[in-house]
Amino acid sequence: MSSRQKNILEPILLFVLFYLPGYLWPQAEMVQESGELGLYMLQFMLIALPQILLLLYLLNLRSSDQGHHYSDFGLLRLKAADLLQALLIFAGIFLLLTVLGLILSLIPAADRSILSSGFRWKLDNPRLIPLVLLFCLVVGYREELFFRSYFLTRLSQLHIPAAVGIGMSTLLFAAGHAYQGVSGLIVALIQGLYFAILFILLKNIHPLAIAHALYNTSVLIVSLFADTGLPVNP
Repeated sequence: MSSRQKNILEPILLFVLFYLPGYLWPQAEMVQESGELGLYMLQFMLIALPQILLLLYLLNLRSSDQGHHYSDFGLLRLKAADLLQALLIFAGIFLLLTVLGLILSLIPAADRSILSSGFRWKLDNPRLIPLVLLFCLVVGYREELFFRSYFLTRLSQLHIPAAVGIGMSTLLFAAGHAYQGVSGLIVALIQGLYFAILFILLKNIHPLAIAHALYNTSVLIVSLFADTGLPVNP
């Protein structure tokens, strides 16, 4: 097997290991029905944190060979300006979703019923909010590290065109939200494309991961009081 083939095989194997089982057998409905959301979040973090550490280890290996650097993967020191950027990106998500909502409102009401199908996460215990904050932050860094920092940069290093890498990253990210129905897929496609383009432009993982966490946190907290219809991206 050539060196190029081995390099392509690595992200494929990581995707299969980290994400494919959850894509094929989503546990969302079972968790919601059992009322064990808190337990699920704890179990998720126990699995996700070692995955994040493994990704960071691999990125460290890649940054030390062939003249690459940690900064190539958007792994920079966290700064106060990153928090401001995260808030702007977070606002941009809702601006995009508002435009999407206006477009979808043009569809005849009889045909819009398909958009309400699929699973929606719902928080029903305010005591879980501190855990939700930590959970969403872990989710944000796990997904942005893999789908944007690692995946896009590795494809770029393999001389795969940026447009192809963005398309692959977006489709793989969105596929994990198929259980949330048509609207979940559409929202995940928009967010995946939005985050991928921003990573190419910013080359900084922190604003994206924090904005991702803010989006999930806000939708979950609002779900305590009302059904927003918005899918969460855990």
